[in-house]
Amino acid sequence: MHPEHPTGILADNHASEPYADLAARFKLKLLLFTPEGIDWKTHTAAGFYLTKHGVHFKRLPLPRVIYNRLYPHNQQLISRLNSLLPPIQVFNQITQLDKWIVYKMLAASVLADHLPQTYEYDITTLHHALLEHGDIVIKPRLGRQGSGLWRLALLPGGRLLVKSALPVPIALPYTEAIINVFHILMVPYTMVVQEFVDLAVVDGCRFDLRALVQKNRYGRWQVTALTARIAQADQYITNYYQKVAAAGQLLAAHHFPVEAIVGEAEIISIKAACLLEKQLGHLAELSVDFGLDHANKLWIIEINGKPDKQLYAELDDPKLMEQVYLTPLEYALYLPKKRRLQ
Repeated sequence: MHPEHPTGILADNHASEPYADLAARFKLKLLLFTPEGIDWKTHTAAGFYLTKHGVHFKRLPLPRVIYNRLYPHNQQLISRLNSLLPPIQVFNQITQLDKWIVYKMLAASVLADHLPQTYEYDITTLHHALLEHGDIVIKPRLGRQGSGLWRLALLPGGRLLVKSALPVPIALPYTEAIINVFHILMVPYTMVVQEFVDLAVVDGCRFDLRALVQKNRYGRWQVTALTARIAQADQYITNYYQKVAAAGQLLAAHHFPVEAIVGEAEIISIKAACLLEKQLGHLAELSVDFGLDHANKLWIIEINGKPDKQLYAELDDPKLMEQVYLTPLEYALYLPKKRRLQ
C-alpha cells in the first residue's frame, strides 16, 4: 500500500496504539493528530508522522482523508474540516450515538423485529413500561461505558425489585413515592427505558454477542469480528465481564446452532450499519451488541459508534487484532480512488 498523502487519524490524544507498527509493516503514511494540533490559517496539522522509517513529530498539510477517532465526536470541528478546499473526507463522523435516535431509526426499518421495545424516559413511560413488560432497564441515552444503568422488575405482592449495575438487589414497595424517588435520580429525556432481555447463559453466566462492523478496502461493510462477552456471576449486563471469547467457538462448545446465529448476526449488523450511515453521515466503523434470548432470538441491545478495540486483545489472536486496526486504514486508502472514479 503506497498512499500519495498521509491518512489522518484525528484522536483525543497522541497514544498511537498499534498504528506505528502497522505503518512500518504495511508501508503506510499516517498523521496522528489532535484538534489542538490544527492550524486553521495554514490548513496544517502537527502530530506524529508514522511511516516505515519510524515516528517523527511534524507539521504537515491537513490530510485529504481523516479517520475520526474523537469521542465524543466534535460536529463543529468536523463540519469545518469538511468545508475546506481542497476537499477533505472525514469518516466515522459520529462516534457517540444517541440510543433513542438510533432506536427510532431502526424501528422504522426491516430490523424492527429485533429491537426490544424502547421508550424515551419520563415518569409516565416508566409506569407504562413496567406494567407492559414487568421487567425493564433504564439506561443513559449517551454511552457511559455501562454506568448509570438500573433494572426494575415487578414482583408479586406489589413489590419492585431494583438492581443497579452492581448485583445487590433491593425489593421495595411499588408505590408512587418510590417511583418519584427514581424520577428525582433520573434526568428526564437523557435516559431511555428498554424492555429487559434475559440473556442466554453458559456455565451459569449470561453472555452477549458483539459484532464489529467496518468498511473494508473495497468500500463495503464487513463483520471483522464476532465475539462473546461473558458476564460475571449474577450480573444481568456484560459491561462487567469476566471473559471474552470468539463467538463461534463459545456457541459451538455449548451446543447452540452456530451457523444460524452467526449468519443472522452478520446480516443484521451490516443492515444496521447501512441504515445508520444513510441517516447519520459518513460512517465506517460500528459495533452492534446483541442479546441472545433463551429461544435463540437475536435482539439489538445497543450500537456503539467508537468500538473498544482493546477488547480483542483478550482473544490472544494477533492476526485478528491486526485486521481490527488495519481495516479502517485500508478503507481510508480506498476513498481517494473512489473519488477519482466518480
